[in-house]
Amino acid sequence: MADQENIPIGLETQNKVAEAIYLRWYSNWARHPRPWNEMPMEGKEPWRRVAKDAIRTFFASPEFQTLLDDVYDEGYEAAEKKTPKAKTKARSCGERQRPAA
Repeated sequence: MADQENIPIGLETQNKVAEAIYLRWYSNWARHPRPWNEMPMEGKEPWRRVAKDAIRTFFASPEFQTLLDDVYDEGYEAAEKKTPKAKTKARSCGERQRPAA
């Protein structure tokens, strides 16, 4: 897997995660937050940086690595079930393939 520091995280993704963190943060308080869409970019910037760090931390977590491994294994097993097994004999590097009779 790529180095976690070099994983590109799109600006749209950062903003969506930042909005979710912002709304979750204020859901526990009695005070109503300023609507995200009405907030100037300067007000969103600290939330976007928090979101970027959260995404990187998630990518580096053992839970995410396990999730990737599980998804890969499931996909590999599903592909094996879909493709019929070829009934060919393994051959050595120097052996020529013979046409089927």
